[in-house]
Amino acid sequence: MEGTRSDLGHFPADGPKSREDKVFYRLSEKDGIKMISGDRTPALMSVWCSNDVIQFGSIKILAGGAVPQQTEWDSHPGEAVFYVTDGPMTFFTEDKETFDVQNGDFMMIPANKKYKMINYYGHTARALFMVAPKF
Repeated sequence: MEGTRSDLGHFPADGPKSREDKVFYRLSEKDGIKMISGDRTPALMSVWCSNDVIQFGSIKILAGGAVPQQTEWDSHPGEAVFYVTDGPMTFFTEDKETFDVQNGDFMMIPANKKYKMINYYGHTARALFMVAPKF
C-alpha cells in the first residue's frame, strides 16, 4: 500500500473511521508515503501512519561528501520522538544545543521546538520517528 504526499493526515486510513471500524493494517518497509523533506538539504522520509492523532515513519540522512548532510530546520505542533537505528547522528536545536545520539538512543523534541539533524559520517543515518498529535 503506497500513498502520496496528499495522503498525509489520513494514511493508511482516516483515523476516526479506522478506530470506528477497528481495522488492522499491516505495512512493510516498502509501503507508506515516500517523500523528500527539504529543498536545500533534502532527507528521505517514509511515513507509514499519518492521521489525526499520530504520525510514524523514518527519516534517512545521506552520507556527506566534503560537508556533512543535514535536514533543514523543522518543528512540530506535537512532541516528536526519534529512535536511532543507523547512527550516529547529531541533533542541533535553535538554542544551539547539540545532542550526539547512537544506535538505540531515543531523542525527544518538545512541541514547537526547532531542530535539525546532522550526519557527519560516511554512511546513511536513519531514525524512526513518531509525532503526536500533529505532524
